[in-house]
Amino acid sequence: MSPNGKKENLLTSWKEIAAYLDRDVRTCIRWEKSYALPIHRLDKDSKAKVFAYTDEIDRWLQARSEHVVHDHRRLFAGAPAGRLFVVLVLLILAGAGYFLVPGLRSDRVPADFRIRGSSLIIVNERGRVLWSKETGLAGLEDEAFYREHFQTKELTADYLPVWPCLMIKDINRDGHPEILFAPKTRDESRDGDLFCYDWKGHEMWHFAAGRELAFGAKIFRKEYRISGFGVEDYGGDGKPEILVISYHKPDWPCQIAILDGRGHLQGEYWNSGYLMDAESGDVDGDGKKELVLSGVNNEYKKGCLAVFKAGHVGGSSPQRDPAFKCASLGPGTQTAYILFPPADFHVFIGEAGDPVNYLWIHEGAGLAGVMHDTRIYFDFNRRLECTSVTLSNITRDLYAKLLQQGAVRGPLDKNYEEKLAAGVLYYENGAWVNKRSSGPDK
Repeated sequence: MSPNGKKENLLTSWKEIAAYLDRDVRTCIRWEKSYALPIHRLDKDSKAKVFAYTDEIDRWLQARSEHVVHDHRRLFAGAPAGRLFVVLVLLILAGAGYFLVPGLRSDRVPADFRIRGSSLIIVNERGRVLWSKETGLAGLEDEAFYREHFQTKELTADYLPVWPCLMIKDINRDGHPEILFAPKTRDESRDGDLFCYDWKGHEMWHFAAGRELAFGAKIFRKEYRISGFGVEDYGGDGKPEILVISYHKPDWPCQIAILDGRGHLQGEYWNSGYLMDAESGDVDGDGKKELVLSGVNNEYKKGCLAVFKAGHVGGSSPQRDPAFKCASLGPGTQTAYILFPPADFHVFIGEAGDPVNYLWIHEGAGLAGVMHDTRIYFDFNRRLECTSVTLSNITRDLYAKLLQQGAVRGPLDKNYEEKLAAGVLYYENGAWVNKRSSGPDK
């Protein structure tokens, strides 16, 4: 039963039954008479209102499949070649006439979607409607929005990650695609839920982001917006997990939640500031995956990066100011937390704190991070020592404009890059320390 008491697998008319079977009403009526399609009536009158249960129909489809296969084997047993040919032709014609097993056809498989008003509509690869869900949300984002947030994480022209809010993928490896759906509204209200539906449209589980927490003397209510989610082997166990990024409305903290395919929480991490990107891969070359998160830390007003051993995500970011600490969360399980120095000219082009909005992992050989506002690249070896800083063409163009306006002085040269590299800070043993590169990886 669903939370509102409605039986999810109940079909209450010939029209609904026909839609579920992807056939016309006449065919369904014929199947009831000829093949005992499980139909119920409120009384014995053949004209009485009909209803059916999808689970009973599914069992009937399976039984029909087994029955047809058994009959085919019996017909072929000991049959001469001529008879085999005739039977084969009949079977092909029967298949073309949709006589066989409709429940196993590919046109029952979810492949795409539509957004109509406040409803999510799931369709097959030919665009035929399979089922729909009414969200009841006024101002649900339109189909164009969800097209931009569908299936995979993408990058905008300025390297901002755009995470999926809708995905059709087999996440629990049962052979059928599930539908992950995070409703988003234009006024950013009620954006804190992630729903998982099976291929038939039944709700499997529901994740609600965030919870009420106290950072210092301030209470952050349970009002969170899901920015998006990703699906891959974040736990390093060979199974897909769901990573959900959520922000408190209207500010920080940020929650990273790791769910298994059944929607069970496997771990969560809280950052005092936005987290914008996440990647999974082998950073240190030990043959095992790490999970890397990047964003900005609001207390220090600097871009940040956190590294975790796969399957060991928990706690919260390292903070000094009590206003940015949550006593109930405890220390983070990260193996490294890094702060990035902002360029001194950043004050003229952005708000406090230049986020690390995009990162990538050099499999077995470290990683790189890119600052959002200044587009400065920081590169790290497998020991997470900063080996180089690169000022991009965009960085130099920004600086040239500021130089022309008289806002800054002096050139951007190699010394400037080395100065930034020396300003990278690492959280170790309860303190922030500098750590220079000890040379190339060996």
